[in-house]
Formats: sequence, C-alpha cells, structure tokens
Amino acid sequence: MRLRTTLLLGLLTGCATTASSKPEAPTPASAESAPPSEKIDLKALAARELAPLSKQQVAAPDGSFTGEVEAAGAPTLQQEEGVLVMSVPLGTGSPLSCFVYSQPLDAGDSIYRLVRMAGQHTNLTLVRTTDVRLIGDSPAVYAEAQYLVDTPRGKAAGQAKMMVYTHDQVPLVCTHDELGYAESFKRVTSGLAGSLKSAAGTPPAPRYFEFHVIRVKGHPVGFEKRAMREVAGGARMTEVESSLLLPRTPQELMVQDTVSSEVADKDGKLVARDYARSRNGELDLQMSLEQVRGREYHYEGKHSGKDLNGDFTAPADLATEPATARLVRERLVPGKDKELTLHLYIPSANPVAPVRQVLRKTAGGARELTVEMGSMKGSVTVDAQGMVEKVVMPMGEGLELVQERLHVSGTP
Repeated sequence: MRLRTTLLLGLLTGCATTASSKPEAPTPASAESAPPSEKIDLKALAARELAPLSKQQVAAPDGSFTGEVEAAGAPTLQQEEGVLVMSVPLGTGSPLSCFVYSQPLDAGDSIYRLVRMAGQHTNLTLVRTTDVRLIGDSPAVYAEAQYLVDTPRGKAAGQAKMMVYTHDQVPLVCTHDELGYAESFKRVTSGLAGSLKSAAGTPPAPRYFEFHVIRVKGHPVGFEKRAMREVAGGARMTEVESSLLLPRTPQELMVQDTVSSEVADKDGKLVARDYARSRNGELDLQMSLEQVRGREYHYEGKHSGKDLNGDFTAPADLATEPATARLVRERLVPGKDKELTLHLYIPSANPVAPVRQVLRKTAGGARELTVEMGSMKGSVTVDAQGMVEKVVMPMGEGLELVQERLHVSGTP
C-alpha cells in the first residue's frame, strides 16, 4: 500500500508560481507595505472580509468534474500535467488560486510543502492550522502562514491562507495570498469543495463512517476518518485516514499522515493489515501483515529505510475494530469484565510483533474507560455500539491531545 501522492506545482500566488515559471517573492498585491512616512493599519487589513459573491459555474475541460464557486467574475482554468489550475477573481488585490488534482492528496504533506514554499521567499512569523472540517464525506484542513518580506518601500506583511480537501475523486488545494479575508476564504473554498461532482459518480457508501477532529488546547490540529465496508465471505474492511499537524515552533509545523486498512473475518479475527505513515512529507513506515494460519502471521515492509520481513505467533487472537467494539459493548460496558486485555498489530508501536493494550472502566461512567499501552495512558469515551467517541491523551508539559467524534453514520 502506498501513501497518497502529492504533486504540488507552486500554489502560492506570490510565494511560488507554476512549475514552468521561476518562484518569486510576494508582490505588493499580496504583501502590504507603505512608505516610511506613512502608516498602514495592518489590524484593519487583516480583519477585512467579503460579502457573498455570485456563484460561477466551473467544469473540467475533459468533463471529469463540475462545480460552482463564489467569484467577482468568470474563473479561468488551465490544464497542467496532473493538475487543473483555477484562478478565481474575488475583487481584491489577489485572486483565489485553486488546484484540482488527478491523484489523491495527504492533508499534512500538502500543507507542509506549501509552508516550505512560502518560507523560501519570505520571513515566516507565524504558521498555524486554522480549521479542520468535514465537507461531504471528505476532510478539509485550513492553515495560514503570516510573513514579512523586503520590498523597495521597506518591510511588507503578508498572509497566505491554504486549504487542502482530500476528496478521493476530486482532490482540491486552494490558496489566497493577501492580508485579511480569512473567513471569506473558508466560505468560498468550502462552497467550491462541497459543490464538486465527479463524472465517475458517487461510490457506494460504507456500512459505517465516522469523522474525528483532533485538538490541542482547543485548537484544531488534525483529523481521523474511518470507514467500514463489507467484503467477500462476510469479512469486513476498516479503512482509516488521519493527519496531524502540530506546532514545532511558531514558524514551523511537524506533520504526520497515515493511511491504514484491516480485514477482519466474519468472527472478527484479523486476516490482513496494511499501514503507511509519512512524517514531514517523507514516507518512514510501510508495513503489510497477512494471516498464515490461526495466530501465525507474516509481516513485511520498511521502517526508516530498513527492510523488514518475518513471522510471529500472536499470544491471543489479534484484535480488530469490529471485534473490539463488540467486546467493549457486550463485556466491558455492562460490567461483565473489569478489564479487557487486547493484542493488536500497530506498526507505529512495533512493526514486527503485536502490542498489548488494556481497557478498564472508570468510576466516572459506564462508557468511560482508561486505556494503557506500554507507557502510554489515556482516557476513552465510547458510544452504545462500543465505538470511540472521545480520546484524551497526555502529551507532557501539561498539554493534552483530544480527539473527538463530530460525525457518524451507519452501523459498525
């Protein structure tokens, strides 16, 4: 299994240009400056917003998708290799630039690359995520890079706003390089993303779907999306996509993207698992696990550039998401068991052997649990089906990572 591919061609209006042109520093249209004798109100500029604009229809020249976007005039579209470039006039100093890709995107990797491109030609002063939301059935991550740049008139301030929409059929990246219009940017790009329709049609809905937002100190820093589908022989496949974008410094993000899938047989036993993880845009872990017979499994893949290949015998049946949910709702929540000890294959914790996880009920409520795995301890809240609603994990220095479910549909 490969992690999603990112093919960014140069997305910031001022900080970077298309692949066929030379990157330049932000222009006065995107960075605000004034002669030494004058002062500009940067706070007022940063607070600017747009009233709703009229909707303009957009369509791929090859007919692969259609949509609509708020605009002050007709958008222009240009086909490049692997990407359709859309320029949307907003009636401000800089247009909205959007890019529709032919291959899936990873949210963290895409934001990371955009920020790096901005930093090549500016002095970044603040980089942060600003929102994480579900549009249709796909995540969208918003971020901004505030910067200073030298101009003939002195230092100029700029604000590059970014959005990555990880739709499987119509992946979208949008940027707007101009002080202000932050909420307008979210409104316009969310509307565009939600309107996109692929000519391939809508794929069948999974039997179960959920979407979680991850926060630190109340600030959105990532997401987790989960879908369960029926497969042959009564088996069930669970697919998970996640991105985490944590601030390393005020000017830098540390990002991690993961995609994984597991197949459980009709009894909930693990048949196969695939897992891939990238950090800061570099694939550092990619593993596959297959059941040989019973509790015997074969693994192979790479970890930090090192090839791994071998076998192990699990001490107990390896837990899967459907089986764990069933045990939690039937045994742990009703109080039939005081704790559950699970054995899981989690490559990020140990790529060559199962790991042990213990779930216990707390005194706080029937659906509140503690979770322990090695030195890691946290708390979990589950729903009536035994599925996770909320996770709280300490990060050190008094910080907690909180993962909370915002959307759910279907039956696990």
